[in-house]
Amino acid sequence: MKVLIVDDNENITEVVKDFFELGNIECKTINNGVEGLAEIQNSNYDLILLDIAIPDYSGLDILDELKNKSIKSKNIVLFTASLFNPEDIEKYSSIGVKEICEKPVSLEKLENIKQKYLFAQN
Repeated sequence: MKVLIVDDNENITEVVKDFFELGNIECKTINNGVEGLAEIQNSNYDLILLDIAIPDYSGLDILDELKNKSIKSKNIVLFTASLFNPEDIEKYSSIGVKEICEKPVSLEKLENIKQKYLFAQN
């Protein structure tokens, strides 16, 4: 199993990476939106945790770039500190985002995400 975390906050990416690696799950972190997009396009991951508010090239920019490429098969979970209205949630769901998770993220929520997207696969 492989997880990709794309978030500009290195403290967040290291904590989340440590969480997954404690469960023997391979985890890669990227702290730059452009590099994150390239990694998503060129590699396969079982789960992608994508921050919305990355400076210069945000998670929303990444989604805009990916929306015409079949991302429904990817498990993309958005991390955000801001609130989303129902229309935004529907918009991102329609292009393949699996869920939106508000920061700060608890270990319990990370465990739920891990179980849902990594261990519940058929």
